[in-house]
Amino acid sequence: MITKRIFETTEALILETEELLRQTLGTPGNLMLSGGTTPYVVYNRLAAAPCPVHPLRNLLLSDERMEPFSSEKNNAHNLLPLLQALDCHGHFLQVDTKLSPRAAAAKFEEGLERMQRVDLGLLGMGSDGHTAGFFTKQQANLKEGPLALHTDRPDGMQGVSVTPAFLKRVERIILLVTGESKREIIDTLLTAPQTIPAGIALANHPNVELWTDLDLQPDS
Repeated sequence: MITKRIFETTEALILETEELLRQTLGTPGNLMLSGGTTPYVVYNRLAAAPCPVHPLRNLLLSDERMEPFSSEKNNAHNLLPLLQALDCHGHFLQVDTKLSPRAAAAKFEEGLERMQRVDLGLLGMGSDGHTAGFFTKQQANLKEGPLALHTDRPDGMQGVSVTPAFLKRVERIILLVTGESKREIIDTLLTAPQTIPAGIALANHPNVELWTDLDLQPDS
């Protein structure tokens, strides 16, 4: 079951996420970050007012577009201000987009293999129901086997992503989903999760929270 947390405003959600990341970064462990508009607002605030990072805190992005690092379409490129401000680029597991997608996924998986436990993971969800790099039900069902995959994305780009098998290592997953345009897909996630990739990928995970600024019916 997905636990819902309803925030009165987007700003309140952003502030809470920022505070959670500040606390998490100060402790040892592995942290999975998500791309997306709302998360990058949080990351840029952290970059503007850096916090201490534990030397044993490692970071990764849940998925990456196979675009050059210099491109604004590259998630790691957009995360660079945070990595530089926190001086933790050496603690960041980056997808090597200079490689072929298959080779990049294999190299990414080598790093993921070392992360037996991820204490916190942030994810987003698209209006089409995808999360991380899972755009199909088949991809969302990959709960055994490889920890990384390469995909042909609907937008014409190629990507590399963690798999649902890797999500099983994440102890706490927070879905950050904001904006009125996401109301319909949130309703689908909560009422018919088996019909969309995000719901399939997160099914049976013991600790998933939905953080949103929409006025949904709260959990009783």
